[in-house]
Amino acid sequence: MDFYKYQAAGNDFVLVTSLESRADISTDEVIRLCDRRYGIGADGLIILEGSMDYDFAMRFFNNDGSGGMMCGNGGRCIVDLAGRTGIPASGKDGSWVFEAPDGIHRGRIVASEGNKSIVCLSMNDITSVEPVELPETEGQYSKAWRMNTGTDHLVMFRNDLNILDVLKEGRRWRYDSRFAPKGVNVNFVQYSGQEEALRVRTYEKGVEYETLSCGTGIIASAVAAWMKGDRREKYTLRSTSDTFTVSFSHRSGIFSNVELTGPVELVFQAHL
Repeated sequence: MDFYKYQAAGNDFVLVTSLESRADISTDEVIRLCDRRYGIGADGLIILEGSMDYDFAMRFFNNDGSGGMMCGNGGRCIVDLAGRTGIPASGKDGSWVFEAPDGIHRGRIVASEGNKSIVCLSMNDITSVEPVELPETEGQYSKAWRMNTGTDHLVMFRNDLNILDVLKEGRRWRYDSRFAPKGVNVNFVQYSGQEEALRVRTYEKGVEYETLSCGTGIIASAVAAWMKGDRREKYTLRSTSDTFTVSFSHRSGIFSNVELTGPVELVFQAHL
């Protein structure tokens, strides 16, 4: 089996191709391959498969073997891999159209040099954003927002990301009874810098620790900023290790034309 190791702003993945047939990878194999001591090491595993109706299909697994959700950073990585492995793009703008667990997506390579690329990914409409009241102990912000941007997210604004214990606080909210039984990814957001960029730290369920970035969490953070009253045409967001841009349209409570743009890198490829 050929595999590719990718990272997208520090969020890393093992990608395998299975264009002729549906790869049979068990939960135990996903866990083993993603293990950082006994395997390749990754936050998740992604399979690029053939599709009857679109350019390809994407299957995604967290490193605990759970699946069935969309991954924004992984989606951008698989678009880059499609380009590098010669899969034709059917979109008039040079974009690939592909199936994912939450529906159909489009992705295009904006720029590429060596093993690094900037990839823009279109995401599905966000049809419901639910306010969540916070206790006074959570600081000056009294409200968080819950939404599904391909997977479930909770976003709260904080003033203390440098000292915040993301593992402890993220786990507390991830397992909050209000979000049972599936739980939520938890994003902590802070305004920073003269350009008022949004800094984001994310605790991811299924990974169960803080990842260096989360694409669907970045989108959720931008939408939460809009809900909070920050109305921009395009948002700049910084993860632990890199910068993203997010844009969308809003009408009648629905966020549409959602696009996530950011870096990806092919770290290495090998054969098992």
